Amino acid sequence: MPALRMTVLFPSALLGAALLLAGCGGTSPPPPAGPSTPPTIATGAPPGGTSTPPVPVDPLVADPPDGTTTLDASRVDASGLPPGFPTLVWTRGPRTVGVYGRAGGCTEATAQLVDQTAEAVTVRVLQTTTSTGPCTRELRYPPLEVTLAADLEQRRVVLTGEIR
Repeated sequence: MPALRMTVLFPSALLGAALLLAGCGGTSPPPPAGPSTPPTIATGAPPGGTSTPPVPVDPLVADPPDGTTTLDASRVDASGLPPGFPTLVWTRGPRTVGVYGRAGGCTEATAQLVDQTAEAVTVRVLQTTTSTGPCTRELRYPPLEVTLAADLEQRRVVLTGEIR
């Protein structure tokens, strides 16, 4: 029996080794001269490679919602907001003031009209924890609006904020 195994296995092993060596020992054409072209991946972008990469959108620098008007930043005092809260203020008509809140997986955002004087309107933006978790870690910036008792006219808007 050992002689039979030797006569069947030995020629098979030699044939396999010869095939492997034939693949390694063949000649292949030399690489093309000049600069090599890196592989490409289709992205849907126009060809050419001269376009600049898109600038990431900063969620704290946003546009107001459609149908609203941005209030000039010189009329907004956002020094009372916690770090990371958006400071953009808009109006929707003469008596509606809007701001963006900050919310997430286990937090919600609300706005409260705190005070209205002849000189200023104070709006508090709240971020309130709604659950102890587990929570997702996304941030959303929902538009929030408050209604004034009188037209805003030339009054300043003072923003305060709190995280609860």
